[in-house]
Amino acid sequence: MIAVAAALALAGGARAGPPPPDLSGLWSNGSLTTLERPKDLKALVLTEAEAAAYEAKRRGKPPEIEDDVGGADSEWWELDHGLGRVRGQARTSWIVSPADGKLPFNAAAKAVNTARMAGRKGPTNNPEERGRTDRCLPGAAAGPPMLNGVYNNNYTFLQTREALVIHAEYFSDLRIVRLEPGARHPPPTVRRWLGDSIGRWEGATLVIETTNFTPLEVDAPPGGDPAADMVVTERLTRLGPTRLHYAFTVRNPARFVMPWQGEMVMQTAAGPMFEYACHEGNYAMTSMLSAARQAEAAAGASSEGTPGPPAR
Repeated sequence: MIAVAAALALAGGARAGPPPPDLSGLWSNGSLTTLERPKDLKALVLTEAEAAAYEAKRRGKPPEIEDDVGGADSEWWELDHGLGRVRGQARTSWIVSPADGKLPFNAAAKAVNTARMAGRKGPTNNPEERGRTDRCLPGAAAGPPMLNGVYNNNYTFLQTREALVIHAEYFSDLRIVRLEPGARHPPPTVRRWLGDSIGRWEGATLVIETTNFTPLEVDAPPGGDPAADMVVTERLTRLGPTRLHYAFTVRNPARFVMPWQGEMVMQTAAGPMFEYACHEGNYAMTSMLSAARQAEAAAGASSEGTPGPPAR
């Protein structure tokens, strides 16, 4: 929170006219609904009976994840959420366009995704060979867009006349949206982690445009344009004291064949926000590498006709 306070200290100044709506608060987008639609669901909207049946099968159970070290059973998950509701409708995905609720990857991006999924099963010789999540390296929880996962789905919004600061609980990401009149993005050669976010008010809705992303975030396939960028447009509207409508559009020709859109309703959270201390007490990496060595030893012993080491 020190970083948030320091950021807000730079956001002074005054502006004529009535103050805009205040989006400050502690918000959560925790839900069984996620960005993409599950394979077993075809429609964007479920009836309440269908939603209740779906929630009964999944609430209180670990998520269905690709996992090779027992994480689905051993991790701590937020399991008490139901499906997200938007305009009173139970939604099966946050994506509303394309209509199938799936990210519209181009052919090159699909090939990269397939290779990455295969790489998640190995190798397990060195920590550097594992993905960023395994190594507790930052993601992009503060957006854009702001998407939910299986835990730590809380956000603190702090708003002044000149800035909206978004502090994500997951990985403690911090994003500053500049609200000063006449704000401009830096030249295309200037890249910033989480991009450069500028907001403007359209009535009671805050419209945020973010560009100038790093190449890692644009994630252009190999051989693509090294200067490729992405543009994310977000719209935040208070629906009342406890609800916030959040819509977003992502334009990234390097990875998608078309812009894609999503929307959700965020709810106020009781809190508090917790420190996301990924490394402290985290034995996942050492256990993963140790388990791989045990598996190798067992395979070697089996090939020689002798029993392997006992499981631990």
